[in-house]
Amino acid sequence: KVLRDKIADFEIRWQAFMLTARRAVEESKATGGVSEISSVLKKLGTKLTQRRSELMVDIMGLQGLGWEGEGFTDAELSGVRAWLFGKATTIYGGSTEIQNNIIAKRMLGLLDHQ
Repeated sequence: KVLRDKIADFEIRWQAFMLTARRAVEESKATGGVSEISSVLKKLGTKLTQRRSELMVDIMGLQGLGWEGEGFTDAELSGVRAWLFGKATTIYGGSTEIQNNIIAKRMLGLLDHQ
């Protein structure tokens, strides 16, 4: 894909995610509790955040690969660090595998072999 198409695709997915998250917040206020959709949103939000950082590195080209040094601006270095830090978001706060298990159990009724 061309970079322009990747950016447009990301923006569409991000806006859809934000609208869904807003709806989930409103529903949780109305029902007085958090629904299972929070696991889906956590998983999707993590993936989209990682994708945004990957796009920023793509946009910066070779300048998006620096870790330190005079040849890089603070914004470029921050972008690279955000991209690398984004990889950790699949681990902390409930790993992707745990979120998948919650989704499978609570939403799809799977994994009830007790």
